[in-house]
Amino acid sequence: MRCAICGAKLVACEDGTTSTLLGYYSPPDHDHDDNCLKKIYFCENGHSQIISKRRRCPNPDCDWVGKENCSCHDGKKVDEWPEVDEIRPAWWQIKKKERKNGNVV
Repeated sequence: MRCAICGAKLVACEDGTTSTLLGYYSPPDHDHDDNCLKKIYFCENGHSQIISKRRRCPNPDCDWVGKENCSCHDGKKVDEWPEVDEIRPAWWQIKKKERKNGNVV
């Protein structure tokens, strides 16, 4: 996957998934939680991109899927997380910005 701004490769941050915390009801043995799952991806040039994944019920007999759009971010949700060549620790982007600004890390 490429950066929408400059076209550089995107890097995912480990443990970088966040979720909204709204309450949803699910029938027994189902999971119809439509809270928004988001990950932030960064490129080598410091641009960031938020990508959200649409949820599906894991019950094989159920075809429930979450909504494609939500109010907490722009754009449609994806059905699978994008593949990236690299996953880095979350502190990587902060340290990179400090190096760019001339701070010693």
